[in-house]
Amino acid sequence: MAVKIAVTGAAGFIGSHLVPALLKRGWSVTALVEPGLGEKVEGADVVEADIVSGEGLGPAFRSAEAVVHLAARGHVLKERAKDPLKEYRRVNVEGTRNVLRCGLEAGAKLFIPLSSVKAMGEEGEGVLDEGSACSPSTPYGISKWESEEAVRKEVMGSGMHATILRLPMVYGPGNKGNFPRMIHWADRGLPFPVVQPDNLRSMVYVGNVVAGILTILGKAGSGVSTYILKDREDYTVRAVYSAVCKSLGKKPRFWGIPGWAVRLGGTFSGDLRKVTGSLRFSSAKIEKELGFTPQFSLEEGVGRTVEWYKASRKQALGQIL
Repeated sequence: MAVKIAVTGAAGFIGSHLVPALLKRGWSVTALVEPGLGEKVEGADVVEADIVSGEGLGPAFRSAEAVVHLAARGHVLKERAKDPLKEYRRVNVEGTRNVLRCGLEAGAKLFIPLSSVKAMGEEGEGVLDEGSACSPSTPYGISKWESEEAVRKEVMGSGMHATILRLPMVYGPGNKGNFPRMIHWADRGLPFPVVQPDNLRSMVYVGNVVAGILTILGKAGSGVSTYILKDREDYTVRAVYSAVCKSLGKKPRFWGIPGWAVRLGGTFSGDLRKVTGSLRFSSAKIEKELGFTPQFSLEEGVGRTVEWYKASRKQALGQIL
């Protein structure tokens, strides 16, 4: 009998890469999707479930040996909620608690919730690891830290093993965040704004995230473990933009911006500033304890993402015509 894995947020960015990888290994997948959207997940048993209310979760987890929890309220480019922290907590904390409790009731032995390095904060000196202090400063980061704490509390003494994965910015085909905007910028031949050209930033390709989850599913454990997962190297904005331009067949161009101009505000958006800032993390713990090594380099990850971008643009143009 195939191992049964339940995946929340299965139709999302990371889920769209994870589910095919699980099916390829011969595992049975129950894909939990948001109610009312009509989302399809090829090859999986699709179940509509609301992680906030808990409706539909119980039947979805029946016979599942492991639960991979991807569903969350992510970074919102144009926030419309009157109380963003309350909304983040509703989905990311209460939703995670509901998923975990239903998994426990169904007898699942492993719970893998995806967290974020933003649970640790938005900045830090040197290279941060799992032992670094957590001081989240944004509603999203606070909700992710509180969701981790909820997992630790619920799993304690339950007999279940939980592995929390903290991720930096994830890029790859299907991503709708800042990275596609950078590709679009490069595709137009525009110089990319650079504040501190030597700043390094940790990122992770979605294929490396999937490989990390597959590694965890193949390891036995107990209690709660927390790992940071990132690419093998950290990157400067020049390296990332140059890799994007190379994949597009463009010559990379940069626009140096004085730091004082950024601090005054209005020079370029806060979203672009997040891409150019410096923030480094270590994934030595997961490499040492689980033997995990990221499979994809920046060039490979960017190349695949650019191919997806070009295909998406071509498809959108075809729909217009």
